Amino acid sequence: MEPSFFALLVTTFITGIAGGVLLGKKIKPAADTISEKPVRIGHSNISGRGAFATRNINNGEILERCPVLELSEEDIGGELLNYVFYGENEKTRLVAMGNGMLFNHSSFPNVAYYLEETPLGSELIIYALRDIRKGEELFYNYGSEWWETRNMNEIA
Repeated sequence: MEPSFFALLVTTFITGIAGGVLLGKKIKPAADTISEKPVRIGHSNISGRGAFATRNINNGEILERCPVLELSEEDIGGELLNYVFYGENEKTRLVAMGNGMLFNHSSFPNVAYYLEETPLGSELIIYALRDIRKGEELFYNYGSEWWETRNMNEIA
């Protein structure tokens, strides 16, 4: 290798590294502005898996927007029956995508949900009923019909 070619190769390599470092520093602040998801799934002492706050959450804050599949009651069976939501009528069931199906029940919930129609389809909106501390398990109330259809007594 001739010295001038070798010097050109080294100079190009160093320039590439320096450019990458400078570009990385410029891009990193933009990545830092992406907010942390407020919900994580983990082991629950209540029942298997549960949803937990990854940070402090304010009363009224939307925690998750879950797209839903709307199915007829006949399309749902087995274990899936325990994870669906009631639709707008008694024959409709909603299968929530994302973490929506993994929140456990409490008679004293800290989150609630409502159905919203969007241009892309129905979404289940999960929001805080009160201020919630980081690490706290998130619960909504399954409603009396959920327990009645399973011939079970509601748990607190």
